[in-house]
Amino acid sequence: KEITNSRIGFFSLNNSKMRFTTAILSSYFFLRITNGFAASHSRNVQTKVFLRNHDINRIANQDDIAISEMIKKNIGDLKSTAAVTVELDWHSKEKASIYIAETNLPTDIGHFRLRAYRNSLDMQELINNEHVGNEPAVIYSSKHPPFGEFGVPVRIHDQCITSEVFGSKRCDCKEQLKMALEYVDEHGGAVIYLQQEGRGIGLANKVAAYALQDIGLDTVDANTHLGLPEDCRHYGAVPSILEDMGIDSIKLMTNNPRKISKLSELGLKIDDTIPMVVPTSNKFNRKYLQTKQDRMNHTNFGEMLSASLILDTSNDNEQAGVTAADDGYCFGRESVEDAVAAVARGELVVVVDDMDRENEGDFIMSADLCTPETMATIVRYSSGVICIGMEGERMDELDLPAMMENNEDPKETAFSVTVDATREHGITTGISATDRAITMNVLANSKSTSIDLVRPGHIFPLRAKEGGTLTRDGHTEAAVDLSRLAGRHPSGVLCEIVSEENPTEMARLPELKRFCKKHGYVLTSIVDIAQYRRDTESSQ
Repeated sequence: KEITNSRIGFFSLNNSKMRFTTAILSSYFFLRITNGFAASHSRNVQTKVFLRNHDINRIANQDDIAISEMIKKNIGDLKSTAAVTVELDWHSKEKASIYIAETNLPTDIGHFRLRAYRNSLDMQELINNEHVGNEPAVIYSSKHPPFGEFGVPVRIHDQCITSEVFGSKRCDCKEQLKMALEYVDEHGGAVIYLQQEGRGIGLANKVAAYALQDIGLDTVDANTHLGLPEDCRHYGAVPSILEDMGIDSIKLMTNNPRKISKLSELGLKIDDTIPMVVPTSNKFNRKYLQTKQDRMNHTNFGEMLSASLILDTSNDNEQAGVTAADDGYCFGRESVEDAVAAVARGELVVVVDDMDRENEGDFIMSADLCTPETMATIVRYSSGVICIGMEGERMDELDLPAMMENNEDPKETAFSVTVDATREHGITTGISATDRAITMNVLANSKSTSIDLVRPGHIFPLRAKEGGTLTRDGHTEAAVDLSRLAGRHPSGVLCEIVSEENPTEMARLPELKRFCKKHGYVLTSIVDIAQYRRDTESSQ
């Protein structure tokens, strides 16, 4: 029987005389009733029993605990009971985690309040893990106190010293913590911070697991190779903390289905979940994130992005301009790898050019994966002059000559005659997002011929220089290069992005960074694409 807030009668059976002491149990136990005699079969420890009529604690040995009035009522006449086993579910009146104090917490992100808790002795014994700490904390925005609320956004975050203190790039923990704090600062909610390093295995074991990952094991196999669980975190303190703050239900900020399941089993009411997807990976954490997705069912990658929770994880100083560093990259090799992966999935990416050139950004995607929906997005945020970068040989096959024989454009953008797909492909006016997406698909279809197109139209084919970004640092060449690198047809959609902040101008790099953060787009540069090609093609 569930005994939450139940009044438990202590009594002993002695010649049918009963003595009752009203109290509240603070642990769970199993009772075997045999011929009216109660004997405890629970763990052999002492347990606090709080006397309701006194402001004191009494330590009572569980062997002395007899049967409550509720059990007596449900079982019936004790004298006629031969042998009954009763299991009581534990819902401690003594809080599993006890509030200690609260203070101001000014941070670079915003002004927060920090609440400190300490796990009770019973909770520490229940957790039974020497590698985890017993002092949880709660961080909430001073602007949006979550007390007494329903549907509160809550991030239950586990300690990660290696990333949050030492700055390790081997995981995405510090990025997720920053993301959660930024969300809480803006929208309200709370972060419950638990001292569970390395999914509960502790710092030393985590370092040992890292050493095994260095030689090829993934994060799951490394733990099991050491004889450790892949995940031994415990969330028993969370319900007590939420109860203390008067939070009735939550929107859980997580990518982890196991966490959702464990918290639900503890009785938490989870109204919804909010994904915490860091949009970019790096060469040090890519395998780790992939393993969490493949073997632990986490949602980590682009197709699961929630635009309201995208974090710009790069250093602003590193993105002050697209000037290459010593290694030849501006945003880093990882930015190109992420862009290639996004293009392969049929997603839009944003590519910027040199500050000395236009300092503008274009949407780019693979033309053969262009859909009416992505085309509509391009139209919404762009100039509307939507182009397709193509190889010269393919343009000749499709009979797409230059718009002008004498190209006077100082940047040598090689426009051809404009085109639409023919009506046989379902085209109507040619200007709708659906029609323009169809034209892109036709142009990127290796089986298409010149008779599949009408001239003029609403799509602007651009002839890419042979050699791509290694020959010319233009968006045309970047579109072709990214599509080819992604394993798609070497034809890429491209269109300049218009400023949302000043609609009469084009978007420049500082705004483009904010734009990508807001909408969840990968950001890279033509310089990075060219350097990536040098690095990868020279090694082949």
